[in-house]
Amino acid sequence: MENLEKYASERFELNRQKQTLKEQQQQRLSVTYNGGLFYVDINLMTYLSMRVTNAGLFQQSREDIIPDSYDTPIKIDVQDLLVLCDQRWKEVHNDWYNEYEELKTKRKVKDVAV
Repeated sequence: MENLEKYASERFELNRQKQTLKEQQQQRLSVTYNGGLFYVDINLMTYLSMRVTNAGLFQQSREDIIPDSYDTPIKIDVQDLLVLCDQRWKEVHNDWYNEYEELKTKRKVKDVAV
């Protein structure tokens, strides 16, 4: 019975730490550009990638106006914003992966930072 309680406590703490780690990393997924604050997610990355592709294939303008996180219209250069977003995405996800791998090696509650 004592082992089950200990195991449950360890699993609960590990899951809590994983959730905390996820929240910390997601808060870092934002970039400022031309006076706007943009939350970097798959939707934004996909949109910017498609606009860059279309601009190259069809000689379309690289400029666009999109709403930032506060619904303020911001004029952007899609290539520049894509580069910023891609850098932030890689930085945050690499850090998240490294911290998660470290967290996975913790086997005792006392080893997991509270």
